[in-house]
Amino acid sequence: MKPTPEQLQFYRENGYLIVEKFLSGEACDTLIAGAAAVANGHYTNLLNLHARTAEFHQLLTHPEILSMADAIQNARMIPIGSIYFFCKPDNPLEQGSHMHQDNYATKAPYGSYFIAAVALDDTDEGNGALIVYPGSHKLGDLPNTPSKNFDRDKSGKITTAYPIGNPVQIPPEYKPLRLKYAKGSLLFLHGHIVHGAPRNPSKTRWRQKIYLHYIKDGDPFWPGWSAKRQIIERDKPFDSPPSRE
Repeated sequence: MKPTPEQLQFYRENGYLIVEKFLSGEACDTLIAGAAAVANGHYTNLLNLHARTAEFHQLLTHPEILSMADAIQNARMIPIGSIYFFCKPDNPLEQGSHMHQDNYATKAPYGSYFIAAVALDDTDEGNGALIVYPGSHKLGDLPNTPSKNFDRDKSGKITTAYPIGNPVQIPPEYKPLRLKYAKGSLLFLHGHIVHGAPRNPSKTRWRQKIYLHYIKDGDPFWPGWSAKRQIIERDKPFDSPPSRE
């Protein structure tokens, strides 16, 4: 799978791209069931789910995602991590996110860090779809305000969640755009685009999504104390035992 010239131009101008019908509804349901099994009723953000199940490892190293990422970034992209958002209705362990840039955490060179996200539910304003500021990726690293994400108990389990991401001040000429995307859609996000989402406002609908993280081959990045981002071989099959960390 290769992006069209029009898709490449759109991404370069806006800092995001939506590719519809990447996964079937059945494939999405399989991933949802796998994530739920790992969560075991504790529905909060799951870091590095790819290290716990073969299905998510295969998604992170999916040849078509990698092919599109390589083309969009004009570089060989290397997987370095993932995060799963459940966004269950009325879930106190999910608090949405500030308007932020993802690169605040990765500290990578401009244009190196890259995100692919797979929407596992139909998503719109009713269940808190992503808000982006088109073109804001061209601003580079904006000043941000450090923000706490979680409180944990002695076992490391999350007990309190706060909005994700370090908030930034957005220049007034950039305007927010609420996205809408169907189950199975693939979203690409520049590491510097300003974006965020509220806590899921729906009383009945979930908003599940897996974010897959990539870096340009050879570029430096900060692993993070919690995320523990690390280089993952693109062609290596899943061989790690399930982890409850």
